[in-house]
Order: sequence, then C-alpha cells, then structure tokens
Amino acid sequence: MKDLFDIFLHAETIEVDDLADYQVALIDTEDPYPAAMAVTALTLYQLEHEYDRGRLQMILWALSTRCADEVQVRAMVGLLLIIAHNGINNTWVLEQLADVLSYHDELAYDAWMTLLEMTKPEVYDHNYAVLKDMYNTHLFTEHPKMFFEPFERGIVEDLDDYEWKLAELFFRALNVCDSDMYVMMLLLKQFLPSLAQQLKDDDIDLESMEDMDIKFQQMMMISNGKDHIIPREEELSEVENYVMQLYRYINLSPHSKIQKGKNIRDLRSSMVDRMIIVGAARKLEAEEI
Repeated sequence: MKDLFDIFLHAETIEVDDLADYQVALIDTEDPYPAAMAVTALTLYQLEHEYDRGRLQMILWALSTRCADEVQVRAMVGLLLIIAHNGINNTWVLEQLADVLSYHDELAYDAWMTLLEMTKPEVYDHNYAVLKDMYNTHLFTEHPKMFFEPFERGIVEDLDDYEWKLAELFFRALNVCDSDMYVMMLLLKQFLPSLAQQLKDDDIDLESMEDMDIKFQQMMMISNGKDHIIPREEELSEVENYVMQLYRYINLSPHSKIQKGKNIRDLRSSMVDRMIIVGAARKLEAEEI
C-alpha cells in the first residue's frame, strides 16, 4: 500500500493516481488513519513551504461529513493553522473558511482554542517540559510519522495481556497524547513485567484496580529531574490529542522545517481568529488564555 503521508509530505506535485488513492481513503471509515495521516502531511507541507490551493482543497474534502471524525479533526486543525500561520487573506480561502464555519462552527472553535492554548505549554501542557527530552530517540528522530500515529499495542513493546492492561490503566490515569504514550512506553516497558509480576504475586486483580484510588505516577515515577508527570483530570479530546502531537512535531522533530515562534499575539491577530471568536462569551474565553 502506498504511504500517502510520505508522498504528500515530500512531493512537489501530486500525481493523479495518488490523488485518486487519497479520495478513496477519505471515505474509508473502518480504517481512517491512512486518510488522517495524509491530511497531516498535506498540512505539514504547507506549513513548511507556503499555501497551495490544490493541497488546501484536498484538506477541505476531508471536512466532509462522510469522513471519519479523526480525519475531520485533522483537517480542521490543518485548515486553521495553515491560514493563520501563512497570514492568508486570499478571498477564495476566506470564502472556503466561511463556508466551513457554517456547518463546523463548534469543531472550528474547539480546534482554534486548543491551538491558542498550545502557545502557552507552561500553563496548558505541563507534561511537555517533562517529556520533551525523551523524544530524542531513534523512534522519533528517524521516523517523523511516529509523532502522529495512533497509540496501539505491539508497536514499541511486546507485553503480555496482564502487562498491557497495567499499561492501559496507567495511561488512562494520566490522559496524555498518543505520541507521549509511545515515549513513555519506551521507558515503562523496561520494568512493567517486574511490576506486573509483583502484582500477580500479591493476587492483585487489575479489573478491581480501575475503581481504586491508585496513584500510578507514584508507582512509575517519570520526571525530568525537576518536574513530574501530572495526570489530567479530563480525558483528552480528539482535537487536544492531535494538536499536542502537532506541537511536539513542530518543536521537537529534526525533520520539521516549520518556523517556530508563533505566539498567541500572532494567532489572535489573524483572520481566523476574527472569524471564529465572535460574541462576548467566546471573546472572554479567548482573552483568558
């Protein structure tokens, strides 16, 4: 199977057969991630180079309600970030954005607010400072795609069912993004088997642990020598998960050519902000970031 992520990330022009494969992938709701990864590559290309009408149109296709939620989320985040990052005031682009907002208003608002929050990781993404140095591994330095892969069993570890269940409970308690889970798993897999064996020896049923107030961060302490991993109270949304992955790629991947330093003032002065942050309630919430 073609790797549309790699093709769309690097190809200066998109071939007709690759475009056809992309259109087929967009409507595959049973396996949405080939399309989702393709949308990510279309986004990264335009952030690293410049706005491209053809590629932006391909992202707009991914906002169809026929596409899986994971695909629509990545498309919305990409659309907003491309327009804001490149300072686009093109009439056609803004007309397309206005059309999208007419039927995806809440998704656009959630995506935009999350992008604004990511300009202040010290407030909204504390664990970034703890984990960022752990991304300097072969898995991420050599494979940029790993920043955007959904977290799945067996990619970076070979745990048995009991050990995997323990890992699931740990990550569920933390509520971190998929790429952070891969980073932590590289460390945790070294001592999860011994911890699992200890729990087995004590006849601990993992199913009962789900209802217990167990502080996993105390059992598996991860720190950068100054700060420790802090669990989030609420589960990450699909938007939050993806924006955090993007933020990590842009700032930590040696493959990223995206200009860093876009701050909240840059984003708040964009046309995207003016079109999305409308009404007293939204303005107040945005001003509080």
